[in-house]
Amino acid sequence: MPVKRRRTRRYRKRCRTRRLRGGNPSTASSGASPTESKQATASPIVFHCDWHYGDNLLNLKFIYNLSKLLKEKGTKIRYFYDSDYIKNVDELKRYVDPEVLTLESGSKPEGAIELWMGHPIDNKAMLTIAAGTPIVPSEEYYDLFYKKMVKHMGLEGEGIDTSLFQEEPYLKDVYEKLDSKFKDLDVLIINAAPMSGQAFYDKEKFNKMCIDLASKHKVATTSPIEGHDSIPCTMRDKLMLQDIGAVSTHAKHIIATHSGPLTPCFNAETKRHVKKWIIFADNHAFHSTSNIMIVKRDYDFGKIEKDLF
Repeated sequence: MPVKRRRTRRYRKRCRTRRLRGGNPSTASSGASPTESKQATASPIVFHCDWHYGDNLLNLKFIYNLSKLLKEKGTKIRYFYDSDYIKNVDELKRYVDPEVLTLESGSKPEGAIELWMGHPIDNKAMLTIAAGTPIVPSEEYYDLFYKKMVKHMGLEGEGIDTSLFQEEPYLKDVYEKLDSKFKDLDVLIINAAPMSGQAFYDKEKFNKMCIDLASKHKVATTSPIEGHDSIPCTMRDKLMLQDIGAVSTHAKHIIATHSGPLTPCFNAETKRHVKKWIIFADNHAFHSTSNIMIVKRDYDFGKIEKDLF
């Protein structure tokens, strides 16, 4: 498969970049000295992520929340993404303060720090891709992951929130501008097909579920259902990922595939507001948040309303 070929190529190149991982960054394979690993504020910090929208959004929105502090310290960041994966860079730009961070594609400099959630940190992993490493809840992994980012940015001791569910006050303004059909939903359904094997996706069963729920509740989907244009759809209305995050802040329930459009829903306001999440995931990812239910490919869709409500 194409993804496997790309990963193989990348693994050959990783000797030239440093991973965001457990331990001292100065010991990574680039050979950078401790002084270089801190990257003085006179020189930009260089990050890169060669993967999908969700991975990049989780990185960028964390940095975006720190924009004010980074400006006060005079810190600049260069962030490299892979244009083979990211076809619509405007999705990323919604989470960028240009006074702090510049988005770039193409060849990254040696010593660039890799921000990818597939690597273990302190011998803890979030996904099965890290074979033989204990898998921990996503909430625990992201706390470790963001703490490493804080260290790379020289912001230790600043009392920064490193939780998966970040406060994102700007979503309030985004929400106010939404069409009313996307507001105060009974169920937000993220029915995007997973692109990295995160979950088995039965489109026919998912479509039937969406149609059934829409006949009884106020719902919206992220992907259109052929022949059912009356069901509000974020893609049809050309909403972006950040808009989906805003929609989620006032949804009562969320049903989702473990896919990119779920990523912006991981914010503090959505966590406070949503009564129940049902997430389809077959990659062993799980959550410690009590009202998040992970289901797998053998799930009985006939139980969805009982499990949700």
